[in-house]
Order: sequence, then structure tokens, then C-alpha cells
Amino acid sequence: MVHLVKICCVIGSAIFVFLHANTAQAQSKMPVAGLDGVGINSAVMWSANGRPSPRFPESYLKHFKPLEKYGFSNVVLVSCADWIIEQSCKKPFQNRDEIITAVRLLLDNTNLHVTLSLKGYKQIKFKKKNIQVFQQRLEKERAVQNAFVDAWAGFAKELHDVPRERLSFALLNEPEFELPKPTNAKRKKWEAIASRAIEGIRSVSPDRVIIYEGIAKSTVFRRWKKSGKLKYKFSTLIRKLPFKDIVYGIHTYEPEAFLQQANNRFGSWGRPYGKSYRRLVKANADRLLSWAKKYRVPVMVAETGCVSYVEGREGPANPDDCGKFAADIYRYYVKRGIPVVWWGLEKEKTIFQRAATDCTSYTNKYCDTWVPLSREPDPALFKGLRLKAD
Repeated sequence: MVHLVKICCVIGSAIFVFLHANTAQAQSKMPVAGLDGVGINSAVMWSANGRPSPRFPESYLKHFKPLEKYGFSNVVLVSCADWIIEQSCKKPFQNRDEIITAVRLLLDNTNLHVTLSLKGYKQIKFKKKNIQVFQQRLEKERAVQNAFVDAWAGFAKELHDVPRERLSFALLNEPEFELPKPTNAKRKKWEAIASRAIEGIRSVSPDRVIIYEGIAKSTVFRRWKKSGKLKYKFSTLIRKLPFKDIVYGIHTYEPEAFLQQANNRFGSWGRPYGKSYRRLVKANADRLLSWAKKYRVPVMVAETGCVSYVEGREGPANPDDCGKFAADIYRYYVKRGIPVVWWGLEKEKTIFQRAATDCTSYTNKYCDTWVPLSREPDPALFKGLRLKAD
């Protein structure tokens, strides 16, 4: 009888561990396979340097088609939203109709999952801090909130025929709602606006997966530089919404001292990737996974990246340091069921190797690269993210 009881206990414990493990996995599982693994952001439809244009499909597709070969599962088309407040974006093709064209071109000519994301472009200074004009008006003006909701309902209608496995919507890249500081009241205001947009989308496309980011740019791991302590409570920035198939996206550029190594960002450069940085990456991943399990919701790192090495000008101390960071991102997030989207295909955090000769507008302050001319994959970065360079 004693042996029988022991056997039953062992079996019972094994069943509990099995169910608990599967429950934990289910809490962070993506609602569509296309968002799994490693994705990449593109600023073509947002940046002032945005090129190529979807008006020229051949060059536009040439820019994106290698992503599938490299092994990315999805691409996020970060798109200018200033047209919603009737202001011009930096490029004439960054408007509502051509955003739809840009999305369609990727859907029709690749097998990538495409995420359409909106982001304001024009900025002003407020107490030495850059703030988006679009987002300031979105927070304060009911008419802009209505126009934002209508814009998403319009995108849903225009793209309603696209299966959910191929297309998702990211409501707003880096919601601000943080001046003079993020509060529960500001979070609730953004939740109300986002909920109206979700309802508008779902009235047309009931099963469309939607990526939702929190206020203060969804930077839940932002820290005070001197103390190293977290600036904000997780719950102040982002909370679970009463909708299904919502993926909760966070942005992380911590450790900032390592990831933002440029004169125009952290203010200095040349630091290697060390153990203290690795510990912080793991601690942040543990915290996000804990939140996902607590609320039984899927989460993703919607943005992270590393200013890459340019000899003698910016980036970490060694050419393979960003790759070491990427390997830890893959280890502590992707392997635990949390997808990651790299910023970005272009600019200083590109997936390609940079050289001093690529610095198209180099000044004494920083090196601004749109896309390296060689477009040679960064071997360390590709290895870290488990991508295929050829």
C-alpha cells in the first residue's frame, strides 16, 4: 500500500508538472504563427530617409524580399500617421492609400507575415524632450481620436480579405501619454482610445490580431541612470484589455549604455558586451514572462536593437558584441515563446555590416547610415538571432 501511494504521488506530481508547463506555454503563445520567432521593423513608410517607394515596386520589393531568405518570420511596416491630422509626412508616398499599396505589395510577393503599424513623425521640443505632434493631439483632441479610430476601421475594410495568418495591425508605435509623467489616468485615456480602434477593426475583421503597446513608449524596463532602478511600475504603463487575440508589445533598449552607443544617443561608444549586461537582459525577460503568465496573455518584444559597430566612429567595442546581445535576446525571449522584432532593417541598428564609407551624412557628432551599400549580413548578429546569411 505504501509503495502504491508513492507511485500515485509520483504520477500525480508528473501530471501536475506536465499540465503546469503546458499552461505556462499557452499563456504566451502567439495567436498566429506568423508572429513567432524573429521579425524586423522597417521605416521605409515613416522615415525622412524613407526609400524605396512603393510607387516603384521592383526596387521596393528588392529591399524586402531577402528577409524571407534570411529566416525572418514577419516584417513590421512602420508607417507615418501625420496624414490623420492633415499634415504632410516627410515623403510624398507616406500616405493612407500608398500605405495600403505598400502592404499589398509585401503580401502578394512574399510569404512574410506583415504587420501594419502607425507612428507619428513630426516632433517638437518640450522641456528638452522630443514629443510627437500627432500623439500630443491624439491625447488631447476628441476629433483626432475619432480620426485615428476611423483610420483603423478604414484599413480593416481595405484589407479585410487578407487572412489573419498573413496580416496583423499594431495600433500605435510607442504611445507617449507621458508628459509631465506617465500616470494611471493617462494609461486609461490611451486604453479608451485603443479600445475604440480595436472595436472599429473587429467590426470589419472580427479575427484580426492586434498588437497593443503601453504608454511611455511601452518601455517597461526603463531605468534611472544613477540608481539603476525601474522608473515605472509595469501596471502604470500597460494592462490587459478586455479583448481576445491581443498581443501585448513592449520595447526595450536596456541596457541603454550598451545598445545606444552613439554620440547622438547615449553620448559615447566603445563598450564591450559583458556579464552585467547579460544579467540585465535575463532579468528583464524573466519579468516580462512573469507578467504574461500572470495575465495569461501573449507578449512580444516589439522593438529592440543595437547600434552596430563602425570602426572608430560608433557602436560597441568589438564587431561581434551586438551578436552576443542578440544571442541572449534569442535565448531568454524567443526560446521561451516570446517573439522579438529587431529595429531595424535600416539605419544604425541595421542587420547589415556597416563601414565608415557607408556614413552618408557623417559629422563630428554621429554617423547616419540608411542602408549599407554592400548589404552584407552581419555574421555575428545573424548567428545570434539564428538567421541564415545565404
